[in-house]
Amino acid sequence: MQNTPSPVSTRSFSEDAKSVGFTSLPDVLERDFPLHLVRGLLPQVGTTCLFGAPGTGKSFIALDMVLSVAAGLDVLGRKSLQGATVYLTTEGRTGLKARAIAWSLARALDISNLPIALAEEPMNLRDPQVVATLIDRVRRLEINSGVPCRFICVDTLSQCLFGDENRQEDMAEFTGAMTRIANTLGAQVCVVHHSGKDKTKGARGSSVINGNFDTLLALDEGDCEGQLVLRTGKQKNDAKSSVCIMLEKVECGMDGDDEPVYSLVVSDESGALVEAHNDNQPSRPSLTEYGKMTLKVLREAGPDGLELDEWRRRARAAGVGSGRDATANEWTDKLVERGFVEVRPDGTLVAR
Repeated sequence: MQNTPSPVSTRSFSEDAKSVGFTSLPDVLERDFPLHLVRGLLPQVGTTCLFGAPGTGKSFIALDMVLSVAAGLDVLGRKSLQGATVYLTTEGRTGLKARAIAWSLARALDISNLPIALAEEPMNLRDPQVVATLIDRVRRLEINSGVPCRFICVDTLSQCLFGDENRQEDMAEFTGAMTRIANTLGAQVCVVHHSGKDKTKGARGSSVINGNFDTLLALDEGDCEGQLVLRTGKQKNDAKSSVCIMLEKVECGMDGDDEPVYSLVVSDESGALVEAHNDNQPSRPSLTEYGKMTLKVLREAGPDGLELDEWRRRARAAGVGSGRDATANEWTDKLVERGFVEVRPDGTLVAR
């Protein structure tokens, strides 16, 4: 039988644990619960990868977060923690002015004095010295302004990696740097990236991306033009969810040729929850009136269904697409893609 050693200390076990370099459980229990930068979406401190296919609208979502946090507004219908934001906008510089003005007009808010700092040149965030310099700049900005930095957005990963996104070592260095920035500054760091060819496998590149970020936000197209679905593919300490985002076009000025300039902005209507399967893949977001009309035409055809051309013809006759960007052809394709419609071996289509 193994003998139990006689204690040599009169202190508590927790005190003994701390004396040899461990953290005691009582110390953990005395900590405050972590706050959220965006309630139910982004923790106050941590790292996030926001990814989606090219042209999906990732930068519009990122800029909406940057501006909303700085202004103390809700993000996608969720309460945010106000503070300064730093936006590393290395792509789309020429369109940034239009996007910012469009957001300002949509919110009826003067944004000229919001606490937002921008860096518009790519920087090697795998380089420890570059990261240290960035942290120092943010700290000095906090001291000088008196405003704590809450949110740092890196748009995009590819412009600040200075390496191979498929190489584990490169991505481990990059994600480690993001964690270093977040923990040192006590802020949320969000990196904008692209999805891979197979959307079910998450962000493009090494699996380190999916493993090392605290939160993964996948952006996909919705059921109609201007509609997106933001899915939380991974999130520590929060349940997964999917939310609907609507983009609206806003005229934001005139160019040098006296032609109107337009940009997209996240609509105030965004933020509604979307039903999801157990694997958190969004399942058939709610349809607009034109989507419902298109599906109704097929349902009225009964169990025999319709051929695609005939379905499109009847949908157009019912008024789908009239005066709208979304055409009957686009709606029929989307309804098939989203699983509302079954395609039989003979090519006929039947509503499910």
